[in-house]
Amino acid sequence: MVKGSKLYQEWDKHNQLSGYLTVILYELILRGKLTQRELVDLSGMPKQSINKGIRILQEKEYLQMTVDQKDKRIKFCELTESGKLYAQKKIQPLFELENKTAEKMGIEKMEMLLNLSDEWNDTFSHFLKEQKGKENK
Repeated sequence: MVKGSKLYQEWDKHNQLSGYLTVILYELILRGKLTQRELVDLSGMPKQSINKGIRILQEKEYLQMTVDQKDKRIKFCELTESGKLYAQKKIQPLFELENKTAEKMGIEKMEMLLNLSDEWNDTFSHFLKEQKGKENK
């Protein structure tokens, strides 16, 4: 698990992106628009890091904030047209690397990987909660 995370950090460094910028660009390419909270939840990164990335992308006019028409308190992060071009240029090589890896592994192994990863996360979460409960007594 940790080794995989380090490989993504290595990719970020090689492509001159911080981890939080990679996550923001990656998720917005895939999902179109997300709230800051959704970006934090999807990435597991601190709110401050996601905020910093949002500000950097706004300053470069790659990202805009839009207000939800139904609930004015909700603001969405969306890539501008120039932001979409920038994100595609920067993140497309990562998509290609992931796709190449998945193709080499095959569908069956990828499904196993996803299932085992989910099981790992659920089990780890269970034991973490258990440990926290013991510490709070």
